[in-house]
Amino acid sequence: MRRLGTRYTIVVVSMGSILAVLLAAAPRGSAEPREDDLPSLRLEFQRQSDPVKRAKLFPRLGSALLAEMKKEEEAKEYERVAPLFIEYRDGASAAFTGLSSTGHDAEKHPNGYRELEMHLRRSLHQLNDIVYGVPLDDREALAGPQRDIENLVNRLVKALFPRGPQARDTWQSTGNWLPLG
Repeated sequence: MRRLGTRYTIVVVSMGSILAVLLAAAPRGSAEPREDDLPSLRLEFQRQSDPVKRAKLFPRLGSALLAEMKKEEEAKEYERVAPLFIEYRDGASAAFTGLSSTGHDAEKHPNGYRELEMHLRRSLHQLNDIVYGVPLDDREALAGPQRDIENLVNRLVKALFPRGPQARDTWQSTGNWLPLG
């Protein structure tokens, strides 16, 4: 029995070693796209005809554009930031317009709307950091697109939650005590 345990241990250790080697050799994927993915993401976004798939694709494109904007800002290539910022705004707007044209109620069918809204809401802080990292003279070109994106987030929230917060039917909202039981 002891001999069987030793063989079993050797097999397990060998398989573990093989697995470690395979994992080390496997290409590593990341949640965020690399800079070299930006052209392919642009092309994929432009070619996508399904509005829901297009809206779901925008967070990947948007993240790549944000990374490129940040890279240009850190390199002090401020004149390259504005076109990327405008492309970001135009892509988000196109995704929202496509979703709106389907006629689907965002509250009942949030696919696409939800992903777009979450990405844009999370990205607002990064966009603001980019705007404030640019010199004052170059910020004017970013002010309009920045407001447009903020307005788009508000429109998405209103589309997803058209009725707003519901008042609970309690004694406080009706002014009457509700009977127990």
